[in-house]
Amino acid sequence: GEPLAYLSGWRGFRTLELLITPAVLVPRPETELLVDLALARLSEMPPGQRPLCVDLGTGSGAIALACARARPDTYWLATDRCRRALAVARANAERLGIDNLRLLGSHWWRGFGAARLDLIVSNPPYIAVGDPALAGDGLCHEPAAALVSGADGLADLAEIILGASAYLAPGGWLLLEHGATQGEDVRERLRGAGFVEVASFPDLAGLPRVSLGRQPGTAASRATMAAD
Repeated sequence: GEPLAYLSGWRGFRTLELLITPAVLVPRPETELLVDLALARLSEMPPGQRPLCVDLGTGSGAIALACARARPDTYWLATDRCRRALAVARANAERLGIDNLRLLGSHWWRGFGAARLDLIVSNPPYIAVGDPALAGDGLCHEPAAALVSGADGLADLAEIILGASAYLAPGGWLLLEHGATQGEDVRERLRGAGFVEVASFPDLAGLPRVSLGRQPGTAASRATMAAD
């Protein structure tokens, strides 16, 4: 039941071949939807600016690296609280030659510096404590801290949503991957935090997998990203 990516050390994700170790989750096809939606939002932004974007809980770097390669005119900050995960993401960025990206040790908004962001993406932990799936093949080999989030699986999603508005520029977007049964809860939290144009999108299996919302207001000039 051990994931093949841990045995081989590699996993394909979109156009990337990524180094994978047991310090990070194995990138999954469902997460490619998050990248597609992020790139679609970036394509709608006014030309001539360099969008500032963050991938919270980057793990192997899959999301940020895929977006950064597809849009070299963007600048990405990829964060993770796990040093071993950041080492994997750094190795992937260096091997792929992607330099419009910076890595930062941070857990969600803690330790996060001042920024006015155009886009925030995250595939955070969203499995409930005690979920039987955690004991099955595959998941039992992956890092629990990247999978489990409180009694209902929504604790980390809620923390990200509540903090995002302080960092998003007017008109900026927040995009979140979540469990197949969590779409309604995530949409309610996005609306409760003041986001507009809230919606959920299905993965290839037809299950709600990514929800998003836009910061009210119109896009303004961006301050320089800074992170401690």
